[in-house]
Amino acid sequence: MRPRHRSGTPIPHKTDELRPADSKRTASPRHVRRTLAAVTLLAATLLSQAGCAASGPSAPLTPVPTPRVTNGVEELSLPIEAYMLTPAQAVDYDWLRQAAIGDCMRRYDQAYTVPPRPTKASPWYDRYDVMRRRYGISDAEAARKWGYHPRPDTSDAPSAKPAVLGQLTQDAQTVLMGVNPQDGQRVTSFAGKALPEGGCLTELDRLLPGASGGPAGPAGGGEGVVTTIKAASFADSQSDPEVVAAVTSWSACMKARGYSVTDPLKASDPFETATGPASSQEIDQAQADVACKQETNLLGVWFAVESDLQNKVINKNSAELGKVKETLDAEAKTLDKLREQDWPAPLPAS
Repeated sequence: MRPRHRSGTPIPHKTDELRPADSKRTASPRHVRRTLAAVTLLAATLLSQAGCAASGPSAPLTPVPTPRVTNGVEELSLPIEAYMLTPAQAVDYDWLRQAAIGDCMRRYDQAYTVPPRPTKASPWYDRYDVMRRRYGISDAEAARKWGYHPRPDTSDAPSAKPAVLGQLTQDAQTVLMGVNPQDGQRVTSFAGKALPEGGCLTELDRLLPGASGGPAGPAGGGEGVVTTIKAASFADSQSDPEVVAAVTSWSACMKARGYSVTDPLKASDPFETATGPASSQEIDQAQADVACKQETNLLGVWFAVESDLQNKVINKNSAELGKVKETLDAEAKTLDKLREQDWPAPLPAS
């Protein structure tokens, strides 16, 4: 375990070239992002120069500086996020899948409801933000307004939800899935037109080959390497001594404010079943939660620990992740083109 000052700043090592020169200063979020990128690039370069046949352990990685997180985690990105679609790209992916289905269904004269394009005011973006609430609530303003509740949808887009399978006609279900909904048998044509395997449901897959990982990116689905690394680092970080100590300090801070909670990931549990706007009790606890995270720098410590865990695994899997990055870059370019495409309006449901 690397030693740290009480302020959260790691004690500099002689070989620690990426740390700030002044050991009394904590790293800014922007510096952390640049450091993560540099560390990952350095590791990949060293491994590339060494060659796949090289033996012996990899060069040790420089520990990630602990940022002082004063409000929110918007400026922080975990190392594994370099191998994922960004939240904006993931939202594009999700919407484009619906738009592609609608366009395909239209070709067969079948109605299909496509939701409007999300704006940045839409909570769609929140669901793909890896750092958002990864270590519990972190935004003081959000806590003041909504407690532990997610932010509401303040976009101006008209309300519309994707079509529900059971609400579609038998013909529409056939075109959507490419099978007879009664017996599950493959259907190869409809109304005199060839029907591709998988029906319109897989239209985006034909437009975006290799996008099997879904909105998280090419290796972000199922048992993909990105998903595995992201899940394992989060699980392992929770038992790290530095994180355990920071959580203990946070819990003591909460106790001093009148709240008996020991797990920041479960602090919102008493309010999970509440309906309607957040109560004053929920808002008060949420604000105390964020304040104690700021006081103990729990978010900064946890982020640095998990980043170190991820960098070690990324270093060991650089060859596989290099291929993921190539696929990701190609996928992102295709998504950009599809996003700019003029998608015709789908036939409205009757």
